[in-house]
Formats: sequence, structure tokens, C-alpha cells
Amino acid sequence: MRTGLGLGIAGFGAASALLSPAQAEASAWRFHADHVLGTSLDLAVMAHTPLAAALAISAVQTEIARLDALLSTWRKESEISLLNAAASLRASHDLFAVLSAAERWRKITGGAYSARIGRLLKSIEPDAGLAARIANADLRLDPHTRTVTRPGDVIFAVDGLAKGYIVDRALAAARRVPGVTSMMVDIGGDLKCWGQSPAGEGWRIGLIDPADASDSAPSRTHLLLNNQAAATSGRSSRRQATVSPTTAQIVDHVAYATVTADSAADADALATAFSVLPPHESLQLADRLPTVAARILATNGVQFTSSRWRDFPASNTGRIIPAADIQTEASWPAGFSLGIEYEVPKIATSGYHNPYVAIWITDEKRALVRTLLVLGKEPRYREENYIYWRRFGRLNAQLVDSVSRPTRAPGHYTLSWDGLDDAGRKVPQGKYTVTIEASRERGGHSTQRLDLTLGADGVSAEAQPDGEIGRVRAAYGRPA
Repeated sequence: MRTGLGLGIAGFGAASALLSPAQAEASAWRFHADHVLGTSLDLAVMAHTPLAAALAISAVQTEIARLDALLSTWRKESEISLLNAAASLRASHDLFAVLSAAERWRKITGGAYSARIGRLLKSIEPDAGLAARIANADLRLDPHTRTVTRPGDVIFAVDGLAKGYIVDRALAAARRVPGVTSMMVDIGGDLKCWGQSPAGEGWRIGLIDPADASDSAPSRTHLLLNNQAAATSGRSSRRQATVSPTTAQIVDHVAYATVTADSAADADALATAFSVLPPHESLQLADRLPTVAARILATNGVQFTSSRWRDFPASNTGRIIPAADIQTEASWPAGFSLGIEYEVPKIATSGYHNPYVAIWITDEKRALVRTLLVLGKEPRYREENYIYWRRFGRLNAQLVDSVSRPTRAPGHYTLSWDGLDDAGRKVPQGKYTVTIEASRERGGHSTQRLDLTLGADGVSAEAQPDGEIGRVRAAYGRPA
């Protein structure tokens, strides 16, 4: 965790300026803030009134700030930092709960998850002897007095569980607000869902394909979760190197480990452990734990899934929507993709603001096939791209949230389309249109369209700069 929560609202007065209903009758409200626990915060709230939604969001942020002050090892004055400097400390309820959970998961995972390894993480070279001393240290947690007695080799680093714990507690705080009927709290990909989503089904959680590093980062698979939590760990999602608590060696055999569980804290700890354990041991453990499911993507591209993950379609608490893998004669050719290059031009004007951009694919009937990108997270400005918003965005607000990203500074950017629609199904060959719409606060509004016939052969198209959109080029075929 890191300092600097960047709280964006303080009571209803500020919140009301940031919230906008996804659809008035459903009373769905969304909120985004950057620089929260070193990452970002995304909330979706179903509430009877704007005031209830604002109070729920305020409750979430207040709880995050309170727990960050206790659990952040980046804060010298935090409670956990005080504990790391002392031999013994009577801990708060929250710190004691986090450390107790950490010790429980350390035992369950055979040491693959450990919150004891702060000193190990600071070692310049792998130190197996230090790892063994840490594992065998006589750490004592007295549940009657909440006293923690810390041996010298143990320095607590609770990042692999504390963020999930904060998600759980923040959601619990929001649930106590009268008039709130359901909610999702997402802090940097660790999330928990409660109640019915705005779409009336499970909360739709996109799983990014780690092989695709393009700007659009398409979700090849979606989870539909109900009253569940999910967390992902791996080289790209938490830190560049993962250290095994048992061997002190850097392990890099897992690209991503995604875990669903009843609590975000449990999912968080297990996702960390499954980045360390061999995949077959992770799956065996997941299958022994009630309500836990896991998907592990190895760095060599092999995917492993637990039994409960494969059983999601028959589950009462969640289901998985896989990308279709049936290839027919008229299907999108294997290995083909549509690469799109676009430019955000710098407009010579005072008070320049980065534009809000939407990029999407429609078929020859002008029906939406795939939303590739929405640049700009504040809902009140998304509607400035009125072509996309009026036709598609307001009807798919939850999908829009899942693909939205911060605005881009002027420059050249790329993204790609893999031939899947928004539900993860392969599309057939045929005529498609790429539309790029851009609007800028105190600026102009522009739209570019590229019509392409996507078949068995490669094809390309280009559009010249126009207002808020620079040159656009699309090329279809097998990547070189």
C-alpha cells in the first residue's frame, strides 16, 4: 500500500457534482478516483436517492482512509509501522484481524502466502537462511488482549491481504447506509460485489488477456459474480518480481492468478499464494476450500482452472462466459486481428483539456458489436460523445465502466480488435465499421468512420485528420 488516498468527496455537497445516474429508474451511480492505496477506486452503487448514493461513497472513502492509516507500511506513523519498530504491541481490532488472517493463510498455503516477509523483501540477494528463520520465528498473537509479540526477523508486509480486507470493510460500511440496495467496490482489481447489479444479473467482471498488451486490453472472458469477491495477482498486477516466502527466490512461472471467494481478503491472500505455488498445487488447494475458484495463467501461455471455476456455469453464485472457440467457414480467420492506429492531436489553444474518446465497432446493420475503448472516466463528460452515449453507452453503462480508461495526452496510440464481440463470442466475416468519436471540454466534437469488409484476406483503410481526431488507420490481417 502507499500513502496518499486522494479522497475526492467530503459529504454530499461534493459528491453530487461527481455522480450521474446510469439510468434514472434503476438509480445506478458510479464513482472513480485515482491515487487510492497507490492505485484507483471504482464504485458502482444502486440506491433509492442521490443522497443515499453519495453517503455510501463517502462511507467507502472514510473507511479506506481509516484503514490506510492503520495498515499502510508506507506511512511511518501507521499502526503497522509502529508494530514493525516494536517487540510487542497491543493491536487495534483491524490490525489484529489482518495479522490473524495472514497467519491462518500462511498455514493453509504451506507458507506460500506470508505477511512476515518484510525483511526478506528488502534483502539484496536471496537468503534461504533468513527465510527459514522467518518461517520458524515464534510470532505470538494473543486473541484475549490482541497483543502481538514480534520476533526480530519478522517485519510485517501485509499488502497481499490488506487491500482485500479494506475492500470488505469499505463495502460493509456502505451497506449500513439506508437506501443503498447493492454495490460493487473495486480497488485496483481487488473487488467485492453485493446485491443485484444495475444490469439485473451478476456483476460483470472482465478478465484481461495477458498476451494482449494493446491499449484496448480486450476482455476475452467475463465472470458474472453475485455476492462474491475476486482478486488477481501476478507479475504485472502487483509487483515486477514475486518472492517465494519459503525459498527467498524470485518466482516467475505464473503470469496471473485470479481467485474468487466469499471475501476479498481471502481472494487476495490466495491470489498471492497461487502466484508462488506450482499450478497443480494451487488447484488442489482451491478445490479443498469451499466457495473458492481459481484460474492460473502460466508465463508460457498455459491456462489452469480449478474444478469450481470450470463449474461456474452451473453455479448458483456465479458463472463464467468463455469466448466461443468454434471455427466455421464464415468465421473470423484464425490468427487475424484488426489493428487500429489513431492520433490525439494537440490543439493550439489556451486552457487545453485532453479529449474524451470513444472507439467502437458496429456491423452492417449499425448494431454495436464491440466497445473497444472509452477514454475518460468521469460520467458527466462521457455524454459529450453523444453519438456513442445515446446509441450504446447509456444502455451498457456497466460495460462502459469495464473498458474505460483515463484520457490520453496528445500523441499516437494503437489498439486492436480480436474478432470477439462484447459477450466474448467470435464474429463472422462481413462488413464492419470502426467509429472514433472525440469531444473536448471547451473544445470541439469530431467523428471518424472507417468501413471495412473483413473476410479471408487482409485489408486496410485510412482517414485524414479532422478536428479533435488526427489520422486514423486500420489494418486487418495476421500480425507481422
